[in-house]
Amino acid sequence: MKNGIKKRYILAVLLFVLACSFVNPSMILAQTTSHTVQKGDTLWGICEKYYGNPDIWPKLWQMNPFVTNPHLLNPGDVITLFEKDPVMEVTKPQVVKMEPPVKKPEPESAVMGVNVEGFTDVNTLGFLSLEKIQPWGNIFASDSGKLILGNGENAFVIFDESKEIKVGDEFSIGMISPLLKHPVTGKKLGYTYSINGRLVVEERLGLAHSNMKFYEKKNVFQTKIIESHEPIHIDNIVIPFTSVSPCVLPVPSNKELLANIVATKRQQVLINPNSIVYIDRGFNHGVNRGNVFEVVKANIVPDPKKPEKEFYRPQNSKIILPDIRIGMIMILESRPDTSSAIVLFANEPIPKGAYIKNISWVKTPDFLLSRASCPVE
Repeated sequence: MKNGIKKRYILAVLLFVLACSFVNPSMILAQTTSHTVQKGDTLWGICEKYYGNPDIWPKLWQMNPFVTNPHLLNPGDVITLFEKDPVMEVTKPQVVKMEPPVKKPEPESAVMGVNVEGFTDVNTLGFLSLEKIQPWGNIFASDSGKLILGNGENAFVIFDESKEIKVGDEFSIGMISPLLKHPVTGKKLGYTYSINGRLVVEERLGLAHSNMKFYEKKNVFQTKIIESHEPIHIDNIVIPFTSVSPCVLPVPSNKELLANIVATKRQQVLINPNSIVYIDRGFNHGVNRGNVFEVVKANIVPDPKKPEKEFYRPQNSKIILPDIRIGMIMILESRPDTSSAIVLFANEPIPKGAYIKNISWVKTPDFLLSRASCPVE
């Protein structure tokens, strides 16, 4: 009898142990309703101990509002635990890596230049050439038979046989001056080219005629006049059109220069503000577009000191004072040996032959800044 009871007791214990092996320990622990804080306890650690999930500590803190620091608990405090459904799946918040915002570069402020469009038409600057100007062709007839042409009319041009001409090419129309002399030295100077207008090539003509006999002429073209600034005449020459921007960035010239205003556009006699002038130096001499020069005249006065005897006084005794500024020019176009410029201002009419001197600066002068009105490309 006693042996049977003993066997049943042992069997019951074994069954209990076996059942416990299939139960989650955390579930067993979770049946506890409170926890007495021991030294070093934290809500994080308590959740790990009772629920196997330390990430649910905010919920436990919410149930125990007397706790002021979830990571520093007071020994002896009683923490109320979850009574039901203690094991909770807590989704860890996804950590999103925040890229630092890309700082957009601030737009650079536009470089401002001087717009000369209101003072002159830069497409009619013309130029000075120290060598004889070689035209590409010349107007020899019109479809209307007129000798003087204007904007929108058709003109026939015969080009140099050595030139490659294509439909759509643009050419300036103009005239070459007679040989000019240097106003200071009196030596041969060169020729100016005055622009009357512009044309565009429209069609190649295959035949030309002479004395009622037709023959092939390769470089005869029909063109259309698209700009007319002055009357355009039969026999006006044409050369390739070069566009010049009216927005000019003033820049200093740090190179000492000895140069003269030697000619003017269309042989203008009086040189005043906004006049176009030509100087006898170009980029081979360090003169570049945008350079600003002052126009000066010599300031020579008689020597006021008189000798004791008047007849000993030299007749040509002079004192040379600093030059007098009478104007200022800015280069609009520079060629190898000459340049075209506009007169920015003049205190008095400027004569041909007037000297120009360079102006250098670190900061753009106020009188140029006040004229700045266009962004330089």
